[in-house]
Amino acid sequence: MREELPFPDKVLQTLHNLCATAADLARRGEEVARILQRDQNEIEGILDKYKSEGFAESFIDNEGKKRYYLNARGIIKICSLFT
Repeated sequence: MREELPFPDKVLQTLHNLCATAADLARRGEEVARILQRDQNEIEGILDKYKSEGFAESFIDNEGKKRYYLNARGIIKICSLFT
């Protein structure tokens, strides 16, 4: 039986489940926070950390909101959690 994923990995997994794997599919931190029922600042902090580690990318959209998506390394990281 698999152990439960650490919460930061659940955040990445949620991006993957939302198909946020390219800039045009990126999601706002508030969307991820709502799905995970956590504070938006907590989620964005986790995603910013993953960005600094090279697993995610982010940009500011035309409404001034930050959007996140998994890059190739992030996709591999998530897939490796299940092998």
